[in-house]
Amino acid sequence: MVRTFIGVSLALALPVLAAAQDTPKIKLGTAPRTDATDGAQMYQSYCAACHGKDGKGNGPAAVALKTKPADLTQLTKTHPGGLSMKDFEDRVNGTAMPISHGTSPMPVWGPVMKSFGNDQLRVYNLKKYIDSLQVAQ
Repeated sequence: MVRTFIGVSLALALPVLAAAQDTPKIKLGTAPRTDATDGAQMYQSYCAACHGKDGKGNGPAAVALKTKPADLTQLTKTHPGGLSMKDFEDRVNGTAMPISHGTSPMPVWGPVMKSFGNDQLRVYNLKKYIDSLQVAQ
């Protein structure tokens, strides 16, 4: 199971990493379709390759990145109260970084979620899952 997970994660992440000049764009149709109500499934499909199965920024593709992926278990420490829904959605859509500060190396998953439909429900459930990964303060 772990070998399959890593293989699938790398298969999804490596084309993204190879094209990572600015904000990586995910080619629609290459990402697996997920259940909009299943935040854990979306996380494993879209986020775990870089952020790790446990959310600590240690996914199998993380070693290929210039910047270590964020430890998503620490969001309530780095953002008191956690990320707002708007901030979270902006990160998923790739609009969180002002142009003057450069671009984010994180793949932009918003268009993928929109292409599957129910994108607001998807973002909500993905955020809810990531919120569940937070370590106790």
